[in-house]
Amino acid sequence: MTQEIVVPVSSLVLKIKNVLNQNINLSNVWIQGEISNLTKHRSGHYYFSIKDQYSEMSCIMFSSYVRQLNFELKEGMKVCLTGTINVYEQRGSLQINVKYIKEDGIGALYQELEQRKQRLYQQGYFDSSHKKDKPEWIENIGIITAKQGAALQDVLKTISLRFPAMKVTLYPAYVQGNNAPSSIIQALLKADEKNHDALLLVRGGGSFEDLFCFNDEQLVKTIYNLNTFIVSGIGHETDTTLTDLVSDYRALTPTAAAQYVSVDTKDLRKHWKQTRNELIKNINHLFTLNKSQFLSIKNQPYLIDPHSYITDLIIQLDSYEYAFSKFKQNIDIEQINIQHKKDSLQSKLKEYLEQCKLKKNQVNLEEAIINYKQTNQQAFANIISLLNAYSPLNILERGYSLTKKDSTIIRSINQVECGDELEILLHKGKITTKVVKKEE
Repeated sequence: MTQEIVVPVSSLVLKIKNVLNQNINLSNVWIQGEISNLTKHRSGHYYFSIKDQYSEMSCIMFSSYVRQLNFELKEGMKVCLTGTINVYEQRGSLQINVKYIKEDGIGALYQELEQRKQRLYQQGYFDSSHKKDKPEWIENIGIITAKQGAALQDVLKTISLRFPAMKVTLYPAYVQGNNAPSSIIQALLKADEKNHDALLLVRGGGSFEDLFCFNDEQLVKTIYNLNTFIVSGIGHETDTTLTDLVSDYRALTPTAAAQYVSVDTKDLRKHWKQTRNELIKNINHLFTLNKSQFLSIKNQPYLIDPHSYITDLIIQLDSYEYAFSKFKQNIDIEQINIQHKKDSLQSKLKEYLEQCKLKKNQVNLEEAIINYKQTNQQAFANIISLLNAYSPLNILERGYSLTKKDSTIIRSINQVECGDELEILLHKGKITTKVVKKEE
């Protein structure tokens, strides 16, 4: 009979750890895989998993080694790493203490996500101008998540603590796996028809692959076309899916999503109390103001003695009537003066027009005389030139002479006899002669 040995769990884990450290040497071994579940702790340490198609291992990279990285480590990145094998004693889990990491390309799934993200971004599905504004008051919400998931319990717990009066309707859906996108789409379309104030699409944390169903392109387009305000609360703060980018509001966690759509009852009571005090203050102010106005009206002398008010109105009316009469009389006088001025102006205008007409006629006559004078002067000059051309004096100037007998011009030999005394006119002077002989 073999003797049984009883050892504590810690002893077994420590023994396994020692065996691994003594028998497995990774100093010259590079492990190839894809980064998953990357968490960058505020201390500077990186916690993540490295995996391939068949296996996955937990990793830790301390801040002293992180500072030596020459690139930014991202979810889904394909890398090669080296370090030492270690056993985390508190959980008995196997992990790699990473010392060095080098890039080995981007994982296929991550690359597909980036391509899909860029395509949907260019098509405008993530445009902030399309996002709906948060309703002023939310008291009826629909929740789309797994029926048995921790996210649902976180949301219900948060709402019960903050605003128990909230009406909540669950629309169960798969939130992981190949069937998740179509299941979520059906739940969203059903919830969108129920006139909720807001919809919450939530899921707890998980690996990059676990959350990949929320990067489905058809799911993004369905959320884009919803009529109801939708809030996404998927995974942790470091997890960002395409569903987060297209939703009207992205909460960091399911709990944060529940807080965003619910008011805190304590804050509500405080607000109601402040509003009540403001209302009481405003009512008291209005009462005091109206009371003062009432007293002022009450002490009006016309209310005390209405007859005096009527008397004052009669006197005022008589004054207006007298003023109106005087005004009308002045208008009549002015109208007469205006008529006189009008008649005088018409008369002067008529005289002026007649003078203008006479002056115009005078100018026309003077112009006609000048034109007549110029025209006849030219004609007269032409006649003078013609007379001068035919003047006997000009003929005499050319050597001809003019013979007269008793002041009668001799044109024929028959007009003279021998012994007649004749007068011969030359160009410059005259000759007196007697006829001695004549011939035919």
